[in-house]
Amino acid sequence: MVPSGLGWCMDYGAQLNYGIGEGKPGMVDNTEQEPGEPPAQKLYLSLLQTRKERRSRWIRWLGALSLSLVVLPVLWLLITGGATYLNASSASRTISPVATGSTSLGATPAITAAGSFLSSGPLPLTATPLNLLPKPAGTISASAQLPLYGRRIGLDPGHGPRGDAGAVLTDPDTGKLILSEDDFNLDVALRTRDLLRARGAAVVLTREAADTFTAPWPADANGDGIVGASGDDLQERVDILNNFKAEVFLSIHANGGDPSVVERQDVQVVYCGDSDCNFAEQSKQLGHLVSDQLDSKLADAGYTPDGAGLVTDLNTDSSVPPQHLFLLGPVNPPRHVRATAMPGVLAESLYVSSPEQAAQLNKESVRQAIALAYADALQAFLTGTGGN
Repeated sequence: MVPSGLGWCMDYGAQLNYGIGEGKPGMVDNTEQEPGEPPAQKLYLSLLQTRKERRSRWIRWLGALSLSLVVLPVLWLLITGGATYLNASSASRTISPVATGSTSLGATPAITAAGSFLSSGPLPLTATPLNLLPKPAGTISASAQLPLYGRRIGLDPGHGPRGDAGAVLTDPDTGKLILSEDDFNLDVALRTRDLLRARGAAVVLTREAADTFTAPWPADANGDGIVGASGDDLQERVDILNNFKAEVFLSIHANGGDPSVVERQDVQVVYCGDSDCNFAEQSKQLGHLVSDQLDSKLADAGYTPDGAGLVTDLNTDSSVPPQHLFLLGPVNPPRHVRATAMPGVLAESLYVSSPEQAAQLNKESVRQAIALAYADALQAFLTGTGGN
């Protein structure tokens, strides 16, 4: 233990033999002082002053050290925290579509296409660049850059599995395939998905390949004892949309049949609009938006459609009596045991069976225009704003 005060000075003075008294502790003895030597009392006072100066310097050093230990970490947090915020802000403004071959959940997030997840609710997230990983609910909200953040959308590329090509056009001389509806539907759906993801939406596709769904396939989806039948195909699509908990869905098709019929319309949007339909009014509203956007965006791409109409599904069915379309209508056991649990429409864009219109549908610019029309219509429906 280090002595302090007078005791320290006495001990230190005694060690130097400068005349600190030995007879009585704390007393100054000048009897043995040689001529010319400094008085012991002055030396004692000098030692006290030195001690005070040293103590003062130590206090200043300790104060500076304490201040640096407090200030430097705060400055570090401010610098690194600010850099992180700027990086995150920059990344959120530069989110780009990610074509990963899996379905998407968020701002830019991917969803695993494993069907085992589809039976137990929303699909789980997989690792995605950045920044595209969705943040916990409530941390950010929709903005001008991400107007669809937090919204959940289902896209159904029509046809595909079970060798179902939909409408096709072949060269009459060579038999070479010019356009297949199932391929066109999937390409436009992927483009639409990427546009919606870039706006912050979580998107699921019922299929991302030509011959299978984003759920286990083949399957006995409707439980009728038959595996991989047409009813299972359609029920699988419904279940994928429902399990994803989509707020709205769009079934993407192109038209077929005889395009020379007088009453035909190049663009046709179908919805379930009767009293037994669960979302008749909402689906009708969405249908108007899709029809208007298709008409406008195709014109922007250089092709003016010959009419764009909105019709109910019963008006398009040739059965007697007419039946609702599977994806749009209410349940109809044993083939159709679960209905879609959200508003939705089926859109037919131009005719695959028309050589002139098939040539348009094979154009990159036209396909992108159709995808943009779908994305803008869905955004307008979910946000209550007009499309772009």
